[in-house]
Amino acid sequence: MAEAIVFSGEVAVITGAGGGLGRAYAHMLGERGCRIVVNDVGRPHGDNVPVAQSVVDELQAKGIEAVADDHNAITDGGAIIATAIASFGAVDIVVNNAGIGAGSPIGPNAADEWRETIDATLQTSIAVTGAAWPHLIERGGGRIVMTGSPAMFGASTAIPYSATKSSMYGFTRSVAAAGRRHGIIANNVMPSALTRLTKSLPPGPMAQLFSDHYLPEDVASFVTWLCHRSCTVSGESFSVGGGRAARVVLSENRGVLVDDQAPESWAAHVDELMSLDEVVFPLSMNDEVTWQAHTLGKSVPAELTPGGPLDWNRKPRP
Repeated sequence: MAEAIVFSGEVAVITGAGGGLGRAYAHMLGERGCRIVVNDVGRPHGDNVPVAQSVVDELQAKGIEAVADDHNAITDGGAIIATAIASFGAVDIVVNNAGIGAGSPIGPNAADEWRETIDATLQTSIAVTGAAWPHLIERGGGRIVMTGSPAMFGASTAIPYSATKSSMYGFTRSVAAAGRRHGIIANNVMPSALTRLTKSLPPGPMAQLFSDHYLPEDVASFVTWLCHRSCTVSGESFSVGGGRAARVVLSENRGVLVDDQAPESWAAHVDELMSLDEVVFPLSMNDEVTWQAHTLGKSVPAELTPGGPLDWNRKPRP
């Protein structure tokens, strides 16, 4: 029987927690014993109460310790963490949930039009994670959850969103590697859930799918586990929704080696280039460069092969 997932007053900072997934995370983590900082910049139309405070009111009605924060995670990541320190004296958990899903077609003005999406999705995670980092080290460790998206697999109508959410894969792996010696664990969740974003989808089968099958609470239970001290998994990405979770990894095939370096040689090997009969799962930049050297028949320093002899059918290392 697995250990009960309960907390002992750990302080969880959740960005974008005024609704949807963030709100569900706040409720479940709070119900399990966390103290919560609810961050959100939203202010509902016709209501003077910020959405962050509304969620705090819900939590406090349950006897959960919580405070509201309405700083912008893009520019004021340090202020969000300062709210946690001032209110509770510590930070133990960071859930980088803030983001927007705006998109526009590729064109001459794309860089300017996409900046808001890039900042709201990637910059927020960088800013809040960076601000929390020294506090997590001081605490002897902590948990960080990034928010990716199934849009990582491609979304032609939301290209900037897809691009920035895809960046969470590498960002998470790098943060986890940097945090390992400090006891900091970081993972990336790619949620499918009915949220403010998915509620804005145009009417149709995809909107109906989210409405019928993907509740935020189904993702919240998984995130709660990732935030718990018993979870030792780190640097991973998971597609989560509807009560299901799956590990997501980048893979590559065995590769093709040509001798003459002529463009025509690559064209002649397109079937081999596209084959997925033999795949491997590089887990770091060193891992990838090591694989390249191995396939080229080059000697590989022993310290670069912590898993031992390279096996084309190996499973990803933990």
